Amino acid sequence: MAKQDSTSDDVIKYLGFGVHPGKIEEFWQSEDEKKRYLQEVKARGGKIDVLERETALLNVKLMTPVDKIISYIGSIILIISFFLPVYSLNMNGTRVSGSAISLFLNLPLIGGYASWGGFIMELALFIFVLFVVACPVIGVLNILGLMNKHKGEDYLKTIKDSSRFVIIPIILLGVLILILFAGADQPFGSLGIDALGEQLNISALFLMTGVGFWMNIAGLAIVFAQRRGL
Repeated sequence: MAKQDSTSDDVIKYLGFGVHPGKIEEFWQSEDEKKRYLQEVKARGGKIDVLERETALLNVKLMTPVDKIISYIGSIILIISFFLPVYSLNMNGTRVSGSAISLFLNLPLIGGYASWGGFIMELALFIFVLFVVACPVIGVLNILGLMNKHKGEDYLKTIKDSSRFVIIPIILLGVLILILFAGADQPFGSLGIDALGEQLNISALFLMTGVGFWMNIAGLAIVFAQRRGL
């Protein structure tokens, strides 16, 4: 028995109910767009060229509901981390920790101590504070971007625009790591703080930071990865 060729009706049924169930949406966003394309075809002498809009991968909705949820989660983590311990250390056998708010309240005292340690220690504290402030701001901006009312490519562009500042805290983190690798001598020794020792170095990043600091890094990674996928 000869194999029956597929008809156009078969193709339509396949597209309508197999690959994309439900009613097939109109390709053209407006009649004006359709007219502009037909005019371009006529200008090319009737030769049909590859459509420039919403074809192949360009027609894929690059941000699915799951992508949005993941991006929201990353943003929320950045905001919540502001209220969780960003520093945590042992002082004379007692665990001391505090959120970004606690850090700001004690900043005059901490800054005074850092000033005795010289430029490297002051710069490390300054970068750390900037990082802690920048993370929740990025979280808020990304949420505002996700909530924008635009459609299609304009929606994705707005998200990219609102999340482009995510690179700032990432750069700050990189600079902080470089500073800590350089290290700085403690002006008064460890002062009973186990994590300090005789020198401020990269180990402080692991011994003096709290869960809020590391959640910031996780949130930044999520937001940055989602932005790269747009």
